Amino acid sequence: MKARLILALPAIAALVLMGASAASAAALSPSTLASGHVYKAGHCYAAGEFATCVASGTAKRPVSIHLHVKAEPNQHVSGAWDSTCSKGLGAGSESGTFSGRTPLRHLIRMSYTHPDSCIVSADGQLSQNGNHIKIHITYRR
Repeated sequence: MKARLILALPAIAALVLMGASAASAAALSPSTLASGHVYKAGHCYAAGEFATCVASGTAKRPVSIHLHVKAEPNQHVSGAWDSTCSKGLGAGSESGTFSGRTPLRHLIRMSYTHPDSCIVSADGQLSQNGNHIKIHITYRR
C-alpha cells in the first residue's frame, strides 16, 4: 500500500499544480487583462480664490486618456484641454473644453486610434473661493 501511495504522490502533486495554474489563469480573465494599467501623464495643484492650474505631459501608446479634476470644497470647475498625437510620420491635434462639479472625469479625444504618443495639456479653474484644485491626466495602454 505504501509503494502505491509513494508512486501516486508525484501524480497528485502534478494535479494540484495544474489546478493552481488553472485557478490563476481564471483570475486573469480577459476583462482583467483588457483593462490595462493606468499611467500618469501629468498633474498640477493650485490653491486660493479662483485658483487655476495647468497640467501637461506625454502619453506613450495610449488607448484612452482621461482628465481628473478634484477641488476642496467640491464645486463647479471649468477648463480646456489639448492633445497632439503622432502615429508613424503623421501628427494631429484635438482640443476641447470641460465643465462640471467636482470630482470630475473627462475623456480627452485623440486624433488617431492607437497613436505612438500624445502630448497632452489641460487647465482648470475653480468657480468659487476654495482651498485647492488638483488635475491629473491619466492614460491606459
